[in-house]
Amino acid sequence: MADRLIQTKSSRSSADSSAEPLQPSPNDFGDIFGDLGLLSDDPLPRLTSINSNTTSSSTSDRVHSGSSQVASVSPVASAFAAPVTHSMTTASGTAVRPATTDNTATFNGPMLNMNIPRILPHENVFSIQVGDTLFRLSGASLSSDAPSYFTQFFTKSERHGNSKQYPVLYIDRSPEVFRDIVRHLQGYYVVPRDAYHFVYLYADAHYYQLPKLAKLLFNSEIFVRIGGCQFMIPRELLTKPGDSPNFFTLGFSSFFSSPQEVFPGTKGLIRPPAVAPPSVPAHSNEMFAQLLQALKGAPIKFESPEHRDALLRECRYYHFRGLEQRLIPFEISKNLFTGREEISIRLKDFKPQGAGIERSGAERRRLEYSRPFVDDKARELVIQVEKDEFMLRAYDFVAGDGAIKSKCRWGAEIIKGSTAAEKLRTLIKRLPEVVDETDDNGPLRLRVDFRDAVVILNGADLDVQTSDDGFFEVFADEYNSQKRRRVDSGDAVKALPEAAFPKNLCVQNGQFKIYVERERLVLHVVRLDAITTAKAVNRRRVYLV
Repeated sequence: MADRLIQTKSSRSSADSSAEPLQPSPNDFGDIFGDLGLLSDDPLPRLTSINSNTTSSSTSDRVHSGSSQVASVSPVASAFAAPVTHSMTTASGTAVRPATTDNTATFNGPMLNMNIPRILPHENVFSIQVGDTLFRLSGASLSSDAPSYFTQFFTKSERHGNSKQYPVLYIDRSPEVFRDIVRHLQGYYVVPRDAYHFVYLYADAHYYQLPKLAKLLFNSEIFVRIGGCQFMIPRELLTKPGDSPNFFTLGFSSFFSSPQEVFPGTKGLIRPPAVAPPSVPAHSNEMFAQLLQALKGAPIKFESPEHRDALLRECRYYHFRGLEQRLIPFEISKNLFTGREEISIRLKDFKPQGAGIERSGAERRRLEYSRPFVDDKARELVIQVEKDEFMLRAYDFVAGDGAIKSKCRWGAEIIKGSTAAEKLRTLIKRLPEVVDETDDNGPLRLRVDFRDAVVILNGADLDVQTSDDGFFEVFADEYNSQKRRRVDSGDAVKALPEAAFPKNLCVQNGQFKIYVERERLVLHVVRLDAITTAKAVNRRRVYLV
């Protein structure tokens, strides 16, 4: 390309060394653009001069006429022929300005292969006044995002007499916002600067009926103000499994989707109503910033259990279900005695849709669990319950004999209306292998298994054994020292009377495995800390600080 220009210059300068300063010819431009591969496949005429029936105009990009401003923004015409805003100097020192066109300047040169539909003549320049600023755009720019309000207006407008002028379109909107829309029409990628700029662009994109710009903004970053702080959220962060749909995508889908839904009830109005950017003023911007970092894959350092619970509440508010499952406290370990992997989670973090019964022909089958959206396989579940939600009650009491062992069966009574009751009721309804005998109007009652359990009762270890007949034999060190009475006949002791046996255990902390046996849900105690008396309750009280 450079060799061609040098060749042209050298050949012409040799013919007349005193001629005017050398300018590349129109055919040279055609050859150059052809070498660059910018021309379309169809043969087109070389770049020629603009229409001779033109008038001179201002040479600056922006001129002020009275209170109006004129902005020359025609990408195709200004790139090749019109309007030309720079003067040239001849050899004699005379300044010469190339002629410019009026509202319908044309150019007949080569076209770039940009697949722009010819809704309006690409070579014409159209005038649009937005507010107090006049913009001039080529038909190619206006046709690049069409059909639109502009193409419909100029297509239906009639020419004024025999002159090649279209009427000036006047729109009473912001010229500052329209400048970014012009950049979009010229082929530039427009990036919103903040939440307000995004709303202004999106509102005017629908107002001017620009489908490509509206789609581009709809799929761009999400701008939102949370707790008085502005955030720009990349959409790819909100498309991970479990994190979509969420507070932001649902809100934008319903609010920013079509002109009718963006501005409902505005038919017949000359302009859309004012729209404020999305805002969540009542939530912490610091908490959301941490969630945003977690969505990007950065680890979160939890300052306390309360800090973790606060982040989990924010996850639930914004509907980040996948992120919530990654932030909940859990432990995955392997039981070397059973050879199975176990996952321990809190009952309040338990999701019934992640639970299932192991595939086995055994009469007693384990409940397995995988965290939704996170785990790729199920593990044996160990559920942890909170205090003041579980009561263990003894029934079928059998007083001890000479061996000093009192026996009873135990059942768990989950407090009505508690989170534990709601979670377990939902689980029972979701498992087809379990017969639903629960009473929605009363407390939930389940069988309890104490085999291999570690039990702390009123702060003391409780020795728990089981018998083959389904009864659980209970012998506590605390009751051993206080209730048992030795008699004169050697080591013989009297049985623990039924009145002295603890029949109600208020669970303070506990971990259970869950089994299905004979179509019933059974809680298998793993570890339990319970109290039986008001004195034990008072012992656990702490002073306020």
